[in-house]
Amino acid sequence: MKHIEVSKKIVLQKAASPDDVKRALVERLEKTIEIESLGEGLEKFRITGTTGSPASITRHARLDLDVDVRFEGNAARIIISGYSRPAKSLSYLYWAMFFAVLMVGLLPGSIETSADTSDSMDVLVLMIFGIFIVFDVNKKLVEPREFLVTALDSLDTTFG
Repeated sequence: MKHIEVSKKIVLQKAASPDDVKRALVERLEKTIEIESLGEGLEKFRITGTTGSPASITRHARLDLDVDVRFEGNAARIIISGYSRPAKSLSYLYWAMFFAVLMVGLLPGSIETSADTSDSMDVLVLMIFGIFIVFDVNKKLVEPREFLVTALDSLDTTFG
């Protein structure tokens, strides 16, 4: 699980209501996040959703975000905080792949079958596979922060 916190102060060049800012933010987030639930409030609301393509086998991360929009004169500060965790489909896929690698290792002719016991080549293959999983999951948990920064920059362009 990764904590996410993003904030941006937008100096408003034109009048904008909390409803306008919320609608614009949600429109931008819907391009990268499949929003499952959206809170009712205008200045404080909650967003839950997942990242990753709906057409792919797995989702990447599950997001729970709290959004706070504060108006101070002709400026608006948007604070988004929450966390991302691996989606269940991603966890299931990596578990299945890990066990598939273990099963392939049992087949004759695979990694160093001449040895009676497990040796360093077997450990190396499992270690490399494990490192791949750790780095890939970490990358997929950090991606949503970049999506949020991009959405806030887009809002700054629209209203600023």
